[in-house]
Amino acid sequence: MDRQLSEMIGAIYDCVASEASWPTALSLINRQVNGFLTTIAVFDTRTRSASLAQIACDDPDAIRTLMQHAKDVPFFHLLHRMEIDEPDTLERMFQLYGADGEAVWKNGDLYRNFHTRYGVQNSIDMAILKRPFRVGTINISVRYQPSDPRIFNTVGLLGPHIRRAVTIHDMLEMERAESAILRDVIHALEHAVFIVADDMAILFANEAAEARLREQKVVRAIAGKLSCIHDYAGNALTNAVTLGARDEIRIGAAGIDVPLGSSERPAVAHVLPLKRRNGSGGYESRAAAAIFVAAAGTVIQSAVEAVAALFALTPAERRVVGYVSEGLSRAEIAAAQGVADGTVKSQLGAIYDKTRTVDQRSLQQLVRDLSPPVRRPDER
Repeated sequence: MDRQLSEMIGAIYDCVASEASWPTALSLINRQVNGFLTTIAVFDTRTRSASLAQIACDDPDAIRTLMQHAKDVPFFHLLHRMEIDEPDTLERMFQLYGADGEAVWKNGDLYRNFHTRYGVQNSIDMAILKRPFRVGTINISVRYQPSDPRIFNTVGLLGPHIRRAVTIHDMLEMERAESAILRDVIHALEHAVFIVADDMAILFANEAAEARLREQKVVRAIAGKLSCIHDYAGNALTNAVTLGARDEIRIGAAGIDVPLGSSERPAVAHVLPLKRRNGSGGYESRAAAAIFVAAAGTVIQSAVEAVAALFALTPAERRVVGYVSEGLSRAEIAAAQGVADGTVKSQLGAIYDKTRTVDQRSLQQLVRDLSPPVRRPDER
């Protein structure tokens, strides 16, 4: 299974340099979960247009039919309520829609013309990007009723890797060069990009990255190694680079949307493992990762999101941190989530280990400490 996951993750990361690689990656996912048709898309919630839309299916006629009726989905306005990296079925969308969710769906053109025609019984859906005006999703149409936890676990494991590839794609969309070689793309970017070895030694920095180093507002070079002004950010990036160099499967959510801790010029970074892409990317064999620094102000985060990104928290742990930041007690958090007190105790224990805090009070203080670097530009 690790070999198959590694193959899928490698294919997903190849899509950063070449959008045309997505059908290959989606086909691998399709086969792994016995899917019929898999799509990935990033929507502009203001215009309902897609900045990224890719499909994998062995039936060309099914692809044409889906494309003809794709805009007939009655749940578009609910996409932003899907949880990041948490796969679920159509039943979740029915619940979010309301009491008549299933009836509305079955009376729709997509259900009648695609699902019924091709024997699609359900789908596995997951959010892989959430921005103020962008929502990314992956949808796997299946000809069975998915109930095996292993299927959801597999899709969930792939979630952070898809999110990393889509996040970087989304960030570079307007600047992408017509090239399949990552290095050629990077050279012309306005975003700062560093190529580092597994010990954070800087092997390459584009012009924007060199400017960041000269400013020393969020990053700097110490003895030729990339360092962050904010200690938490430096630890988060180093951890992600190390994990990715050791085993791409284990990197998970680490190194995505890492806040770099500048209240003056807020920015976030994303880590893309390169070990498997050295040959095609044009980098020396020491290259362990590419670190993309989004331009200041392009990503707005809450303090809870910042904590989740810095310490690679799971979606469930991120929710608990949100409750803690609001001042809820352990019992109140359990009631809010509909789980046992012991479950919350275990979640808090895992959070304390990751964040090096000792109790809810110190966790609240950490959230407060991280609020200024990621506040909205118009907040005072």
